[in-house]
Amino acid sequence: MSQTLDTADGALALDERHLSVVLDGQPRHFHYVWLRDNSWAADDRIAQSGERKLFTGSIPADIAPTTAAWDPDRGLEVQWNDGRAATYSPDWLRRYDYSPAARAARRRPATLWPEAAGEPPRFAHSDVVGSADGQLAYLDAVRELGAAIVTGVPSEDHEVERFAEHIGHLREVAFERVHNVRHDPAGYNVAHTPGELKPHTDLPSYDWPPSVQLLHFLTNRATGGESTLVDGWAALAELRRDAPAHFDTLVRVPVPFQLFSDDEDTWAENPMVQLGTDGEVRLLRFSNQLAQPLAAPFDEVEAFYDAYRHLARILDSGRYRATFTAADGDLVTVHSHRVLHGRLPYDPASGARHLQDVYLEFDDLMARRRVLRGEHKPLAAQPQEDA
Repeated sequence: MSQTLDTADGALALDERHLSVVLDGQPRHFHYVWLRDNSWAADDRIAQSGERKLFTGSIPADIAPTTAAWDPDRGLEVQWNDGRAATYSPDWLRRYDYSPAARAARRRPATLWPEAAGEPPRFAHSDVVGSADGQLAYLDAVRELGAAIVTGVPSEDHEVERFAEHIGHLREVAFERVHNVRHDPAGYNVAHTPGELKPHTDLPSYDWPPSVQLLHFLTNRATGGESTLVDGWAALAELRRDAPAHFDTLVRVPVPFQLFSDDEDTWAENPMVQLGTDGEVRLLRFSNQLAQPLAAPFDEVEAFYDAYRHLARILDSGRYRATFTAADGDLVTVHSHRVLHGRLPYDPASGARHLQDVYLEFDDLMARRRVLRGEHKPLAAQPQEDA
């Protein structure tokens, strides 16, 4: 039978399969199996690394405390019915609280762009590569807005590769490690032409497309060729609100994409929209130029095209779009599972236009951000002299 929990910090109540403890005036609820699984006692952790040693499969199904008490300094002290003891500090319980409110606070949703979007925030190259605070501000912008521009990057061959090493690790793909984008009548990709590039994401022809792209303008002296960025997640939010059936179709129906050269090939078939476990958009694949013949069930084909047209018109409408002229030395960063990039047409006879791009993974940038914030190491639950 459960006990009534009072409102004093540290007040405990034990139920059949979980306990509750008051912290900061609010009851926090923790399952016994979860607490036992996350013990930091000496027998349950590898001392030199903090990694888990306890094998979850060995925890008894009837795990429960034989005693539980609250110490104001040490926190929750539990003697388990498997003969082990563990301590869980107040700070540790706060950090790993898995209540709905705590999980929602940790997620911090992305800021979607307004219909009349301005340019992404700009950061000086010397600040991003020269100071932890400057790099953290840049990474915060990429996390929240999905795009940022670094200015004053040296216009030197492969400088984009050197910049990438400051913030993450290059993602190798089937084509050039550092891809040159300039007018090339023999090029294998539409980016090598001077025509308009509709908003798109790169390499949906991988099951897991690269999630960050860096585009470094070594020189941009041609007439036209303004850069465009579109917040695809904002476009999908509009689609989901106004036409939920269309949104669901794009989550469900797989689309094949292919990019190839004389020597390489990439091919993948997936829905254009992928959701996370919370139902929010995690990944958008959109590349009109790389889409291959749809191989959906007969009854899905027209529904797919209705949904595709609807999304495509939003993406091409000018809403949620930033349009700007990149200067020599500008480096554009996009979270490419979210932000689509494109280009207006330009005149290749009017001046040089040459950029180089590379790919990274958003996970690595966010890991770098956690390191800079000092948040990457797990918090020990138990005082180290006990562990």
